Amino acid sequence: MNPCITILLRLAQLVFAAIVLALSVVLLLGQRAGDAPIVTKYSIAAGALGMFMAIFGVLSQIFVALRGSKIVGALDFLTALVGFAGGAAMAAQLGPGVNSCSNKHWREQNALVNGGYVVVNGQNFVYRDTPFYSRCQMSFAITAFEFLIGMTFVLSGIGLMLTSQRKKTPTPAKW
Repeated sequence: MNPCITILLRLAQLVFAAIVLALSVVLLLGQRAGDAPIVTKYSIAAGALGMFMAIFGVLSQIFVALRGSKIVGALDFLTALVGFAGGAAMAAQLGPGVNSCSNKHWREQNALVNGGYVVVNGQNFVYRDTPFYSRCQMSFAITAFEFLIGMTFVLSGIGLMLTSQRKKTPTPAKW
């Protein structure tokens, strides 16, 4: 694959991973009661891994030995798997069929959006001053960007595998 295209793809990966990491940290820090959902913590790890691998991918273009390496391609596919798993986990946590943050009842019941429950006399209550709408938008954005991380890492992994296959073209036998 052309090194310029690879660098642009790696920079897109870096931006997507930084967005996932930043939004996930904001969701984690905005948790008002109880522990944050595990998918939020997983998204932080997926964003950090994506950033690390994007930087590693850019550095692999500098070093000739790593430029068409199958190891870097395999790590790309692993990072893609982590991204797709994070997106699927966030989508599952957000729930099926709900695509609007204007649904007040859903926002207050969803663990990602509500910021945690306070239990009073055996009943669950949420803080009324929680920024439900912005937390909902962040959750959907994290989901979308995790899928984008997965897709860009699959593209770079395929590009690296094709580049490494091109390098192994057999030379004609000399008689």
